[in-house]
Amino acid sequence: MQKFLAEFLQTPDKLKAGATSLEVIRHSSNYIPSKFSLGKLELEDLISYADDAGDFRFDIKWGATKILTDGKKQSISIFIDTKNYSSASNMFKDLRQFKAYLAKVNNFDEMYIIQQGGRSVTQEEIIRQLERAIAKDAQSVFYAKQSLWESIGIDNFNKLKNMADSHSLSEFKQFSNMIKITE
Repeated sequence: MQKFLAEFLQTPDKLKAGATSLEVIRHSSNYIPSKFSLGKLELEDLISYADDAGDFRFDIKWGATKILTDGKKQSISIFIDTKNYSSASNMFKDLRQFKAYLAKVNNFDEMYIIQQGGRSVTQEEIIRQLERAIAKDAQSVFYAKQSLWESIGIDNFNKLKNMADSHSLSEFKQFSNMIKITE
């Protein structure tokens, strides 16, 4: 909690992003599907560290239980990255943090990018911006978690690039549903 509060108080923008995190925590059922039973909550900690790339932090991480189709329970982590941008065009200038999230999840429903509402930024604009960024770096995004892309029928980075270029990644609900806007 101390790391969260310290981060929260660094700048006015981080304060707004912290408010977005608190909104998501308070009203988690508005953002996280009901198929998950949320457990332990962690705030502001490392996703990964790489000497040549730096630290990558999550804003929120929930331990969760997912009920599988056969009725069995699976323990997973759900990662949330909160955003506070006034324009989608400023988002995803660097995909290193996005790739760090990809490396940690097994399904797109285990990660969410949640933009603060009331900023005139739509879910569609964010998805389009993410698609543009992926198109520029498709190979490393694909290999950040190849099995994740394959699970939605994208079996090579050229296909990922072509789909991102043509803005057809959004046709995959698993992909587009990870982008949310607070109410």
